[in-house]
Amino acid sequence: MTRRSRPVSYVVAAGTLVWLAAAAAGPGLQAQRPSQKELLDSATAYSLDFLDRFANVVAEETYRQQTSRPRASRVLRSDVALVRFPGAAQWMMFRDVYEVDGRSVRDANQEQRIMRLFTEAPRNAVARAREIADAGTRFNLRDVGNTNNPLLVMAFLQPEYRERFRFNLAGIEKKVGPNARTIRFQEFRQPTILKQGANSDLFSRGLIWVDESSGSVMKTELQLGPTMMPIRITTTYKFDEDLKLNVPVEMEDWYPDGEGEIKGLATYGKFRRFQVQTEERANDPVKP
Repeated sequence: MTRRSRPVSYVVAAGTLVWLAAAAAGPGLQAQRPSQKELLDSATAYSLDFLDRFANVVAEETYRQQTSRPRASRVLRSDVALVRFPGAAQWMMFRDVYEVDGRSVRDANQEQRIMRLFTEAPRNAVARAREIADAGTRFNLRDVGNTNNPLLVMAFLQPEYRERFRFNLAGIEKKVGPNARTIRFQEFRQPTILKQGANSDLFSRGLIWVDESSGSVMKTELQLGPTMMPIRITTTYKFDEDLKLNVPVEMEDWYPDGEGEIKGLATYGKFRRFQVQTEERANDPVKP
């Protein structure tokens, strides 16, 4: 393995991965064990329902990062959200870092920036949101791009992206849930969704754990890079009583850098919903 001083920065093509706002109906699961297509269709329907119900929800993220060489640690606190901007036909997930190691990194004029994006309708809202998200990446201990996103694999289940992957069913993972069926996925089409650097294709692969009885996504793992020591981003979902939805509660990420490792553990809580008034319909197509 070639040694390098820091990991390659992996980025989402076109600057962000957008979520489709179209609704889709999946076939109901039968009493018997569902086929691969039935389970995938159910998971796709769930992912689209998740989008509609989790959009415009803000959560607090506490993100602990560590590097082994040199030894260093950092704690970031951020607001994270899957946002649809007023008057726009695009959903976007981003984080707004507001505290690093207990020290505030934004002034009074920067407070509640995500919430203002919900209620204001500036023509450059998407650009402003990307600026906020990009600014937050500079607080990471190392440059890991923008793949440290707990919802990336959930987006892969949507019809627009699903056809880019091969899927295979594996066993039941009872540690995740009594009906948690493991699904392996491998991207095979180019250009790929994620990029290595600015232009090089980077194929995604990994695992999705889906409840066979409901199609709900319980856990995901994204793998990138070399087969033997891939980058891994793992998200665990749990049911939230207030939102009546499985929400991301933990994300673990791990990056080999040729000399040591970079690892992170993010936890999520204090979920709150903000209502947004827009003239866009729920089934309007989403454009990158």
